[in-house]
Parts: sequence; C-alpha cells; structure tokens
Amino acid sequence: MTTAAVTLALIAAALEIWGIWRTIKDICTARQRLASYLDFPRTVYGSAHGLFGGLRMTATGTVHGQTLEQRIQALEAAQRGLRDELDRREERARERLRNEFQGALKASEKTIDDQVTKLRGYVVGDGQTSRTRAYRGPIVLGIGIVVGLVGNIFSSL
Repeated sequence: MTTAAVTLALIAAALEIWGIWRTIKDICTARQRLASYLDFPRTVYGSAHGLFGGLRMTATGTVHGQTLEQRIQALEAAQRGLRDELDRREERARERLRNEFQGALKASEKTIDDQVTKLRGYVVGDGQTSRTRAYRGPIVLGIGIVVGLVGNIFSSL
C-alpha cells in the first residue's frame, strides 16, 4: 500500500467519523428544537365580550284612588307593555348571545390559527440555517466515502 493510499484511507476514516458525529449531533439538536417547540408558551386569545347579563325589567304602578275599572284598564295596559318589553328583552338577549358566541368563535379561530402557523413554521424549518448546514453530517460522510473509494483505487494500482 502506498503512502498516498494510506493517507487517503486516513482522511476518509476521519471524514466518515466526523460525518457520523455531525449527524448524531444534528439529530440531537433536532430533538432539542422539538422539545423547545413543545414547551413554547401558547397564546390563547379571549373574547372581547363580557359575561352575559344586565338584562333587567322593572315595573311600577299606583293603585291609590282608582276605581275598579281604572285598575283593570291599567292592568291590561301594563300587560300589553309587558309583552312588548318581553319581546324587546328577548331580542336584546338574542343579540348579546350572538355577539358573545361570535367573539368566542373568533378568539378560538385566532388561537388555532396562531398554533397552526407556528407548527407550519417548525415543520418548514423557520429559524434553521441553510439546508447544506442542516445536512452537514451526511455530506461529510459522503465525502469520506468518496475519498475512501479513491484511496482503494490508488491501493489497487
């Protein structure tokens, strides 16, 4: 075996060992990135609407100095007013519920969209260096194999 072949074999062995070490380090770094992604604090958005409430009804009346017919007429008028008030109250309650549910739905949508965007960034590799740097280990290992092959060719000559 010539000195050139021995030198190439040593270089190939060193490159292959370095490539294997670099690959293992890249795998460990990827595991750490995944762990840091999983521990990343999530943003949860809240609804801008408050708790459902605040719908109140009040009724007032006087009975002093009224005849029976006046009292009946006042009672019928109050009953008609009560129906109108109940209709208005129902409409206000419906509107508040609609606003509350829409706010909660938008907040949930924003929270999920934020998490999906961060997950997509993680999968795509945002924050990582270039692809050649991410695959350093296998590239160095491949170069070591090629140098070893050249060394084998030199030794057979």
